[in-house]
Amino acid sequence: MKLSIDPSVRNIPYYPKAALYGADEGWTRLSSNENPYPPSPKVVESLVNAVFDLNRYPESEFALKSLLAKKYGIKPQNILIGNGSNEIIETSLRAMKHNGRNQVMISDPSFAFYSIASSIYGYQTVSVPLDSLQLNLKSILERIDEKTRVIFLCNPNNPTGTIFDDRSFRSFLESLPPEVLVVVDEAYAEFSDNKEFPKSISYIDRHPVLILRTFSKAYGLAGLRVGYGIGEESLVSFLERTKQPFSVNMMALIAAKAALGDESHLKKVLDNNRKGKKYLYDTLGDMGVEFFPSEANFVLIKLGTRAEAITRSLFEKRVLIRWLGGYGLADYVRVTVGTMNENRVFTEALKRLVP
Repeated sequence: MKLSIDPSVRNIPYYPKAALYGADEGWTRLSSNENPYPPSPKVVESLVNAVFDLNRYPESEFALKSLLAKKYGIKPQNILIGNGSNEIIETSLRAMKHNGRNQVMISDPSFAFYSIASSIYGYQTVSVPLDSLQLNLKSILERIDEKTRVIFLCNPNNPTGTIFDDRSFRSFLESLPPEVLVVVDEAYAEFSDNKEFPKSISYIDRHPVLILRTFSKAYGLAGLRVGYGIGEESLVSFLERTKQPFSVNMMALIAAKAALGDESHLKKVLDNNRKGKKYLYDTLGDMGVEFFPSEANFVLIKLGTRAEAITRSLFEKRVLIRWLGGYGLADYVRVTVGTMNENRVFTEALKRLVP
């Protein structure tokens, strides 16, 4: 191609997507941290009549904001709706552009899109290694300097499933310079049963912090792409200005409202996730395979130098898991907690590959 492309764009890596061969029937898809269960029946019902209004632009996001505000005890003005939480990641980077501060800090390994989006918007990224698979908030604080503008924290962290607790987070926020925004990605928060999980929303009016949540995971709406951010009113208002109009489609808004109205379905999903994790823990333990307890809907498993080969062998058996070589964890794989049948298919296939 003769069209010149700036080197800053040429050097942006592709997002490490899982293989897409599991779209047809007969595949066990445990590679993308998806909810293995269909969405709430209330969601399905709400979408039936919505198709007759697809000639119109989406409704106002205010109705969904109001429901979320009631859920969390905050104001609708504290909430930003996005086309998945990824849109809000990009929105925050656009809104935080600063002549003197052009660095973004991320933990490594963590969700790959933080680094990709930062490169797209011209930021320099500073990676802080995990400490025994845990986000190291103390090390992050030590690396902050006059160029730091945004810090991304994934809690529970993807791909490790580990969390930092409320006391550590509060201490971290109290030590932050006022010109640094902390974006806390809580995509998997609903799955955590840890009583020490941060009460992050309680800090939005006292510290420069933006909390990200999504309907893609626990609510099972990954195919519709809807997420949201929670922050102090003036911060949210600035983020809104950099967001494109009608970015969240009508079906997504309607489905999200219906999903919030079915707590019993959410409870079933979370209960099944607990049972599925216990099954994986017990079975992997019996096999002598090293794994790491998770606060999310996936499990980190150490398979050693054969991790990539085992992933490929499972692929040949139509079982999709995620090898983590792209995350700098070449000896590890990440396995989504599926239905009980999917979990059994995975473990039975793994037994044939692990001595």
